[in-house]
Amino acid sequence: MIHQLKLTNFKNFQSAELTLGPFSILIGENASGKSNLRDAFRFLHGIGRGYSLADIMGGKYIGGSLQWEGIRGGITEISFQELPNFCLEIVFDLNGEQKSRTGTYQIKVETAKSPALAVRSLREQQSLKSFPMPVGALVSQESLKIGDEFVFQTHLEYMESHNIRVSVYRSGKADQVIDLVAASSQPVITQLEEKLRMNGASDAQQVIQTLRETLSVFSAMRFFSLEPAAMRIPSLPGQIVLGDRGENMSTVIQAISDDPQRFLALMEWIKELTPMDAVDFEFPVYADGKTLLTLVEKNGQKVSANSASDGTLRFLACLAALLSPDASAFYFFEELENGIHPTRLHLLVDLIERNVKRKHIQVVATTHSPQLLRLISPASLDTAALVYRLEDQPCGRIQGIANLPDGAREVIQTKDVARLHESAWFENVMSFLEGDAEE
Repeated sequence: MIHQLKLTNFKNFQSAELTLGPFSILIGENASGKSNLRDAFRFLHGIGRGYSLADIMGGKYIGGSLQWEGIRGGITEISFQELPNFCLEIVFDLNGEQKSRTGTYQIKVETAKSPALAVRSLREQQSLKSFPMPVGALVSQESLKIGDEFVFQTHLEYMESHNIRVSVYRSGKADQVIDLVAASSQPVITQLEEKLRMNGASDAQQVIQTLRETLSVFSAMRFFSLEPAAMRIPSLPGQIVLGDRGENMSTVIQAISDDPQRFLALMEWIKELTPMDAVDFEFPVYADGKTLLTLVEKNGQKVSANSASDGTLRFLACLAALLSPDASAFYFFEELENGIHPTRLHLLVDLIERNVKRKHIQVVATTHSPQLLRLISPASLDTAALVYRLEDQPCGRIQGIANLPDGAREVIQTKDVARLHESAWFENVMSFLEGDAEE
């Protein structure tokens, strides 16, 4: 599970910290920065996929086809107010072959000509006559720690061809260090396994395993901004990964239906979530080999994905994501309530909270719905966060609702939290508190 994300000079966050639980709701006005948090997680996900910094920010093409959509705004808008660098730090659990451990990964990226990219000390500055201009973006600092011990850390120093020196610690000890050189145009963590093998470090298998486990945490992230139009597109059998907009929903549901236990769970949830009396699915195959989901009701009526309501398709996509045999460990949903009837929203919340408890998955969701705050459990409310901006200030801020000062917490415990949300009470409280602090 991911516990914490720290952002420095990233998008509209000059300095902010997000604490997460199994199910974390992000509330806040438009343009407060909720989607920028999604971009931060997507940046880490791009690292998990092994992409270069240019690919992560600008997009990845293979054979002329877009495989990865870059970070919104690209390199020119990724740093706070065009500052020359940004930093992300994430705290997470590692659950691999070894016992559960807590990892901390940090990466700092230079996006413009910067003395920090070339030098680390005044003495080095005096010895250099020029600074290198980044080609797109370069790593200036990167590290991974397990507990308090480093697995690796970079050392900032100028080297021709934009390389950076890295120290890898075989057991966290400084006297068991392997010094390597890595390209600074790509996250170092994705280069180390190959470099250790080339270096002949046969006793570094534990380090390699830790690197793999860390990258698997990043690669296991999924991001959804569900669009019914994408769910109505037929898909080829065997495509069992749900797309970000809900693509391949038909064949993901088909894969779930092949497992009798998953099929029964899926049917029960459909009956709860919709007024349909669905008893089965059909997956007719068209001339092009693709299939489109059809729901069969008890009275024999058939409803294809083409004619199903937007709300039904959104429910089906959420079910496909959470019940899929290829389920991930981390899901980020944009505006979870979109297209869902208010009388059914509590069932969607129940679906998520049951699955995060039973399946050890994690869900982060943005919302503009006051009703959603009213429906989540007290445990989920404890990890809900307000994303906000003060008037006439450009930087976004994050405040855990459970960590408001005592007086504000008492109001939350005694008042309807949905009413507080729709009246902008949370934003007003933070404006008042921070205004007092500045005075």
